[in-house]
Amino acid sequence: MLGILLTVAMSVSMLSACGGTTKSSDADTAAKTEAQAETKAAETKAAETKEAVTESAKETASEAVTEAEKKADASGKSFKVGYVNKTLNNPYFVALDAALKEEVESRGWSYASLDASEDISKEMENMETFVSQNYDCIIMNCVDSEACLPAIANATAAGIPVINVDNACDTSADNITTVCSDNLRNGRAVGLYVGEQFGKDPIVSVLLSGVKGAVVSQERRTGLMCGIIEQRTGCTEDEAWAAAKTMEQELMDKGKAENADADFKINGQGWGNWTADEGLPAMEDLLVANKDINLVLGENDNMLLGAMTAIENAGLTDKIKLAAAADGQKEAIKLIADNTGYIATGDNNPKTVAAMAMQVADDVLLNGKTADDYEDITRTPPLCYTIENAKDYYDENAAF
Repeated sequence: MLGILLTVAMSVSMLSACGGTTKSSDADTAAKTEAQAETKAAETKAAETKEAVTESAKETASEAVTEAEKKADASGKSFKVGYVNKTLNNPYFVALDAALKEEVESRGWSYASLDASEDISKEMENMETFVSQNYDCIIMNCVDSEACLPAIANATAAGIPVINVDNACDTSADNITTVCSDNLRNGRAVGLYVGEQFGKDPIVSVLLSGVKGAVVSQERRTGLMCGIIEQRTGCTEDEAWAAAKTMEQELMDKGKAENADADFKINGQGWGNWTADEGLPAMEDLLVANKDINLVLGENDNMLLGAMTAIENAGLTDKIKLAAAADGQKEAIKLIADNTGYIATGDNNPKTVAAMAMQVADDVLLNGKTADDYEDITRTPPLCYTIENAKDYYDENAAF
């Protein structure tokens, strides 16, 4: 459907700028060994459809309280859990909705999901629906990290705990925690691998980003920059994070960025709204102005899958590699396993995120835990999919 099997892919202190000048073989070996060790360790830790919303938000939420609510879990209690989803325009978000539904209903609790369709006003309306109907817990994937704050505060004031997932809200939020993949360290792991694959060749790239202002976008691309800089200069991880932060700011200010020590350029940035449909035209635009690139970096797989069609149409399939900071989408893992130009991607398993979010819900609803018992961000273990491990993880029957 995409025309051709294309080519795929912490919170850390950011100290002094990366001062690496020339790489020593010892530094190369150390970086490679560290990356391999970190990926291997993460692999040992790393352990699907949407119901259409055809009626109004309140009708949907009300009708969700079915026989599941009458059941009781082992504790003898039953709860209503509402999910405020920012969009269902992407296979990942559909799979996350399905995974949360499965987790909630497996406990004998009732589940309702309301889609904001990337509309902040609709998101606030959906939150108010669950509050007014006295739901016991709200799970939220916010449209905007700051615009969601009043709705979260309103729910919390009503005594309803809010657990965010995927897109982190601002740290001032009055929520329990945000459960998400380790975007920074996943990005770094992919970056380390990408840097190694290019050897001493210059990296001339463009970047496909998701949504302006999203924390998840910023974290994923900064992680990619960090890993590439660290591997290609031999500097310390802390120095690489500092250099990546500088490069990220340059990218935001100028639309392009460079780290000369790493011989690494990002010559343009496009916005694909997390989808293949919008990743395609964004990539077409980038190719018009950047004909000599050898790498496309992406903040998720879905946009890169769209970008591959643009690359194929331009006759550049054999010249451009692709790597994504996330999500470990099955189509991308298959491309990596088949040894195409798609060389790496980071993990963002919706089932893992859903399971961890519901573990938090268990602790809050059943065991009395509060926000004081959690960090602002609760992260899943990092994992990078490469040719070395992709066949082990690929599942053609997976929902995502």
